[in-house]
Amino acid sequence: MTERLLAPHEAAIAAAGVRVVLHSVVEGELDEDILTQALVHLRACYPLIAGKIVTGDGEGRPLLVRVDETAAGPALHHGADLGKEINAPLAWDRGPLLRPAVVREPGRTRVVMTLPRAFVDGMSYLAVHRRLWDLYTAIAEGRSLPDDPVQPVLGPALDDLLAARFTPQRLRDFVAERARLDAEAPPALLPALAAHDGGPGPDTTFAITGVEADIDQCARLVERARDAGLTLNALVSGVLLTSLRSLFPVQAGPVRMLCTTAADMRRRLSPPLPAEVLQSAATTTSIRLRITDHAHPAEVGQELAARLRADLESGAAAMELAAFPYMLDQHPPSLVITNVGTIAEPVLPDGLRISDVRLAPLGHVPMVFAVVSRYQGRLAIDLTYSRAWYTDAQIGELSSRLSAAVDSLTT
Repeated sequence: MTERLLAPHEAAIAAAGVRVVLHSVVEGELDEDILTQALVHLRACYPLIAGKIVTGDGEGRPLLVRVDETAAGPALHHGADLGKEINAPLAWDRGPLLRPAVVREPGRTRVVMTLPRAFVDGMSYLAVHRRLWDLYTAIAEGRSLPDDPVQPVLGPALDDLLAARFTPQRLRDFVAERARLDAEAPPALLPALAAHDGGPGPDTTFAITGVEADIDQCARLVERARDAGLTLNALVSGVLLTSLRSLFPVQAGPVRMLCTTAADMRRRLSPPLPAEVLQSAATTTSIRLRITDHAHPAEVGQELAARLRADLESGAAAMELAAFPYMLDQHPPSLVITNVGTIAEPVLPDGLRISDVRLAPLGHVPMVFAVVSRYQGRLAIDLTYSRAWYTDAQIGELSSRLSAAVDSLTT
């Protein structure tokens, strides 16, 4: 049995119940018996998915993650629909940590995987997804694949690795400076219209809504980004921020916005952490921008990209996670953006194909999450939120403005 204390950032998001859902659409006849066998082998490759989060002894009763190689692996569930499945009750204190489910839809099947955000990021989740379908295909074709555990089974906490680079005083000074900036000009937030008396409202369900750009639209967005000297993600981030800005009242000057952008730390560790290691190895960097009501997405994207590069080079992105215990009382962001990049299409047996793959972080926190991804040449921008804080109408309006902005750039 292996266990360790949860790092501060892991403990905070575990206590908040933040989950990450990876859902894929399978075209063709999915064999559930083969999928069940593949899950058995997946559990051998990743013992952590059969682990649990428990409360330790001692003062403060800290949270621990415990991996018992003899514990039962994840069982295949059957969901009524995607909306119900992303809201399925989870019991991470009893385990297993992974909840796999099949949702049958007319003419297709959706396979839904749910893991706690504390132990997964986009890169490792997609690696787990690829391994599952490699195993499925091997079993279906009568081949064998090695299912030795990916090492380390339980990696060290990223907080500790990054905190070792800085003195405690430097981290405290970093946090104090961020607090000073927000005290001078608090960032604008989308009003939490579903909240009740300053706390979460009675509807504790999650929701996902999104905007898609087809292959032609995506190609035109790539061209627009290239013309502006930007990556596609930087341009899309500019589109997201200007769309959100349009929901705030028009005023003479710019609106202060705080954008939290995910930054992968795997290749910045020494030694680098392979994508296959199941771990939360992404930090965030909080970028403060002043955006006018007539700002162009490319202009905002250029500023965001420059600030992100500077934060990575200066170590600010690493300090943001290393200083997590001090950051808990900081001002919440206007928007959280995660770019998972281009998702590779799994190789499946004849007669099967995966036509879509999406990732969605979900937690009952007063934040709007935007996940940007590409699959089979298409672009997806998913907005995920808790109905305890935001109404469907609010996020629907943001989605409509986002769609209009994408259309404007691609026509």
